[in-house]
Amino acid sequence: MGYFRYRMITKSGQVQGGLIHLPFENPVSARNFLEAQGAMVVFAEPLPGLVGRVIDIAQRFFEKPVKREELAEALTNFAVMLKAGIPMLAAVQDSLTEHDNPTLAKAGREMVQRIQSGSSLSEAASHYERIFPATMLFLIKLGEESGNLDKTIKDAALHEQRMDRITKDTKQALISPAFMFVAILGAMAFWMVMVVPGIVSLLKGLGVQLPPLTVAVISLSEWLTGNALLAATEVAAVVITIVTLIRKVPRVRRAFHAFLLKIPVIKLVLHASNLAFITQYFSMMLAAGVDVMHSLNVLQGAMSNMIYQERLKQVRESLVQGNNLKDSFGRAKIFPSFVVRMISVGEQSGTLSQQLDFVADAYRVKLQDLVANMSKMIQPIALIFGGGLFLVMIAALFAPLYSMIGGVGKAPGGR
Repeated sequence: MGYFRYRMITKSGQVQGGLIHLPFENPVSARNFLEAQGAMVVFAEPLPGLVGRVIDIAQRFFEKPVKREELAEALTNFAVMLKAGIPMLAAVQDSLTEHDNPTLAKAGREMVQRIQSGSSLSEAASHYERIFPATMLFLIKLGEESGNLDKTIKDAALHEQRMDRITKDTKQALISPAFMFVAILGAMAFWMVMVVPGIVSLLKGLGVQLPPLTVAVISLSEWLTGNALLAATEVAAVVITIVTLIRKVPRVRRAFHAFLLKIPVIKLVLHASNLAFITQYFSMMLAAGVDVMHSLNVLQGAMSNMIYQERLKQVRESLVQGNNLKDSFGRAKIFPSFVVRMISVGEQSGTLSQQLDFVADAYRVKLQDLVANMSKMIQPIALIFGGGLFLVMIAALFAPLYSMIGGVGKAPGGR
């Protein structure tokens, strides 16, 4: 792809000019493409490569992300039009270039240009990996080679819809506990900044002897009150640093993923989500005619959780060593016996894709149940956590007062 400065005279006699992004690098191809639209080209000059890359980076930085549901909708329309006998190029134009999402519409227009220049649909789509997942690109290529493009596109759209539902359910389940604990910590910060200073003034005015816990709470409150902006900046810096390390450093990311899979309630959500993802993905690939080894290889690359990536790699290595699918999944030690048994049944009966689809449905339902009951599951933990913090706070602030009242009762002449 290259950027060209151009000026041309349209069929209606109007003069047009500006910048255009075309799937060519040389001006002759650009001129031929523009003239094929019925225009008379005055000039078409390529911009320097560095300028083009800067423009690309700037556009991608500001472009609107393409959601799974938007992509699934466009692909469903595309598959329906192909099934109805509409030519492939016209189907791409109608389903993608007119989409409400400007990023997807722009990619569709550029794909049309590539197809008009002789590229296949899979070759044109492969330039937009940020929009089309690797699995989808593989299915498109498979559909072109088998002559069942409408079916494979429909399967890809259905897969995206299911993955979108799994992703949304997982996020919804994880947001609930995060919100609870953030609310608890926010309430504690409010007490530290707004309530504690008033009680501290009272204690100091009474001249009460302060125990170590009270001194520690007062010191923390005074620091937060005097350094609120610094504290917020440091928290933000720590969060940004941790997120950056998780994204950029594989060892940190793996440790984080392993840690999440050990948190009591969170691990239930992540196990259900990942197992639904794996079985749904695996089932779709097998149903499309992809062999087991290739399916596992694509699936391993699609997993976001590194622990499950490693387990799928173990499954592939076990298959290479001559073990069957059931034993290979069993040795990975992260897949429940229910999943292993269903894989065994499918392997023996030749219905592996159907059995995996059944398992995917079961885990999608389980994930939805977890989302519905997450607040009930988290509530006891939140009560213990929040209650413990407030007990420490109350003990630190009111223990000196109780000690003083007790001392007054024991004073000489006291009753």
